[in-house]
Amino acid sequence: MNATRILIIADAWETVDELRVFFELHGFETEVALNIKVSLAILEERRMDLAIIGFKVQDISGIEVLARVRAIDPFIPVMIHGSNSKRIESMFKKADVQAYIPKQIEWNSFLHKVKKVLASHVSKVA
Repeated sequence: MNATRILIIADAWETVDELRVFFELHGFETEVALNIKVSLAILEERRMDLAIIGFKVQDISGIEVLARVRAIDPFIPVMIHGSNSKRIESMFKKADVQAYIPKQIEWNSFLHKVKKVLASHVSKVA
């Protein structure tokens, strides 16, 4: 069975490195992108099972990144990582994001959410 592939899109090396190490320690494959151009190239080259998008990527809002990601893969589940604002969390949920991860990650809860989103997506596809 192939490992689940997660695309991490954020504009800070510290963020992508932290998430990459966490996921790889839990058996996931990862691809990372520090900008929209690289993230879209990755999506065009290979299928990803989940995208985690930063609240803001360079000068582009997470909503714009989400729209461009979904233009390539309309069915990819997406989680947003970023601001602790309830208003911003609500905005992303209206944009059909599967989960919102606050800036300060509670790792056990985060892993549970990731697995739940992936399981939900697999059941919809099956």
